[in-house]
Amino acid sequence: MDKPQKSRKRFDYAWVTIALCFLCVCTSLGLCSSGRTYYLTAITEALGIKRSLYSLTDTIRYGVTTVLSLYLGFFIRKFGVKKLLCVGFTCLIGFAYVSSVADGLWGFYLAAVLLGVGLSWTSTAMMSAVVGLWCKKNRGTITGIVLSANGLGGAIAVQIISPIIFRPSDHPLGYEPFGYRDSYRLVALILAVVLLLVILFFKERPKGVDKSELVVGKKKKARGLGWVGMDYAQAVKKPYFYVAMLCIFLTGMSLQGLGGIATPHMYDLGFDKQFVANLGTITSLCLMGTKIFSGFMYDKTGIKITMNICFVCAFVSLGGLVLLDNTMMGKMIALVRGIVGTVATPLETVMLPLFASELFGDKSFLRVLGIFSAVNTAGLALGAPFANMCFDLFGSYNISFVILALFMLFAVIAMNFVVRSAHRDKKSILSALSPSEAEEVPAQ
Repeated sequence: MDKPQKSRKRFDYAWVTIALCFLCVCTSLGLCSSGRTYYLTAITEALGIKRSLYSLTDTIRYGVTTVLSLYLGFFIRKFGVKKLLCVGFTCLIGFAYVSSVADGLWGFYLAAVLLGVGLSWTSTAMMSAVVGLWCKKNRGTITGIVLSANGLGGAIAVQIISPIIFRPSDHPLGYEPFGYRDSYRLVALILAVVLLLVILFFKERPKGVDKSELVVGKKKKARGLGWVGMDYAQAVKKPYFYVAMLCIFLTGMSLQGLGGIATPHMYDLGFDKQFVANLGTITSLCLMGTKIFSGFMYDKTGIKITMNICFVCAFVSLGGLVLLDNTMMGKMIALVRGIVGTVATPLETVMLPLFASELFGDKSFLRVLGIFSAVNTAGLALGAPFANMCFDLFGSYNISFVILALFMLFAVIAMNFVVRSAHRDKKSILSALSPSEAEEVPAQ
């Protein structure tokens, strides 16, 4: 009698997919988004452009992302994830190249359009959809790990691009004024390599999963898996849906001041550029840990504790920016507030899909995620022009930091109201399920 053969454990291709997602976020957000703060001073000084006018590139970029995020589910169902990723990285390569040759504002505005398209299909919302498709459990933790790649990419970008942008020379500025062009060319080359890897190794979806099945089904066994949820038509009738949108908008606007303006603010105060670069590396590495931590905290404790920690850290970090000066104490404050600020940053990345899943569930996940991503990027679009307008009017960013800190204070109070209201509706929906369904979906 033949001996029964032992079943061979098959390799789970989800790990390859998650690794590719990590690499995509590392390069797209790390090189093309986090690294952008180091270009502002160099470009505006080299070409004699007003900061408020150049900051419109952020408005354009986020405006494009806002529109495309609204139709994320449609684009995925129509074209598939892989095609969108390839188009996204092609646009990012175009962004880097156009930025390297632009001689005026219109060139940078065109590059911003390409950046907006590229990041729409290579970063937060897209990667959250991929995680939802490939991962059946611990969605919060895995999403946090994937999006933490932004921190690693930002840390690497700082050490690569800052020495190129501010390459020492005899120029009155003290550095080569057009060094940023070489930096953008290097970024384009790195992005091209990642595009090739995506073409070769990225798979559209797991075997046996329908193309339109972008989130897991009804039956769940743990907090990190989400819940059945409500239909989109029902979700948009809830008043707290719009309160959540407002809070996410204000959060995006405030975090743009927290991150995008902090670097030029320190340059204006006379901080040494190498110190700022090193600080960027430290905070980017910390950001990796805080994004993973926020996803893990959600899986273990739920949305309320996690978001309150993030909101409070955002408020404290914005307040710290007002206290900065070019002294030893000021540098210590810069270091502490930079690290504290990394705990807040997941509000615009990891927390968006978790808000969508926790508040409204799996039925409307993609549509709600698209809207939340859209209003968040709309806030980011206005954050930089608002802060730079304050700079042009008052010669300092401090007024904008105070206003943005007040926005965060409002957001944390309002989002606690949203969570309470959503959990009340969630309990009602779960109680209406059949006994077999209710056993699989825990109420919170």
